Amino acid sequence: MSLRPQLLSSALTHLPVHSFTRPSLVRALRDVKPDISDPEAVIDTLFGPGSVGPTKALVERWEEEGRGVMQSGEGREGDGLEVVLRKRLEYSSQVGEHLVEAYANLATPSTSHSIPLPLNVLLFPSLPILRALLNTGIKTPPLYSPPSTLEGTPSPSQSSSTSSQNPKVDASSILSYLNEKVQSTDSTRLPLPLINPLGPFAYAWRIADHALFITQGKGRKVGEVKKGYWNEPVGAGPEWYGQRLGLALAYLSAESRLLQPYPAHPSTSTPTTNPHLPAALSSLSKNLARYQSFNKSVANTEHNLGETMGFLDFVGRSWRGIIRSRYW
Repeated sequence: MSLRPQLLSSALTHLPVHSFTRPSLVRALRDVKPDISDPEAVIDTLFGPGSVGPTKALVERWEEEGRGVMQSGEGREGDGLEVVLRKRLEYSSQVGEHLVEAYANLATPSTSHSIPLPLNVLLFPSLPILRALLNTGIKTPPLYSPPSTLEGTPSPSQSSSTSSQNPKVDASSILSYLNEKVQSTDSTRLPLPLINPLGPFAYAWRIADHALFITQGKGRKVGEVKKGYWNEPVGAGPEWYGQRLGLALAYLSAESRLLQPYPAHPSTSTPTTNPHLPAALSSLSKNLARYQSFNKSVANTEHNLGETMGFLDFVGRSWRGIIRSRYW
């Protein structure tokens, strides 16, 4: 196994404490290769500079590991589907409060966007003035800070190391970053911080697709074609997309309950399970019941439509026979 997949697999054990962040990869590299003197340079070489590339690779490896966990829930359609998704939901709950960071990485685009800057002469001369005003004491909260562990109050040395690994970002530093980016691009383009709102839904869609493959597709013989009510081949049509859409929404609604922070005063100092997992599992059962009910109603509608069309065809042929018998 090469160093990159080995490093990502080792970093998964650090997720409950250090979240989907670059420090998780740094600690994993120290576990795998303790003799490396400059782990930051190795991370830059393997995943690229900055924090977007490394964290997105870590989220993708975590999602791939989750698909492997789902394999143990094979079963019949309906019951097996709930077992598979419960396994995946329990796997997501293991990262605790840091699941929100995974969603943030899913919504982060892989490439940066920018627009031409013909107005930089009018816009950016005001940056030094804004920076001076913001340095007087107006601060914004950090964009993201991994929640502290529940094992106890960190020591001063741990607090200092945590603060150095997750520095706070204020508005003045954002303006400085924009100014530096504009100057580094010859003042021709302005970087735009955009998000991908469909990232979390695409993540749920992949989970739904894999769950349906496990419960419905793995036992199907090669070359076997599913037939509809009128004996027509059913492929990637409305039914195929409708099943995945409904199942993805059912799972995403249940997993969203895991995005809540832990209680400020937990009942135990070292919780072994996510306190929001029971509510998420209950929501998943209710959502799957609605999903199965909707699928049955659609199937009944198709059956009733087929019977109606058959009756109309029978009436039409009867009238044609009467007309012919009367020589009309």
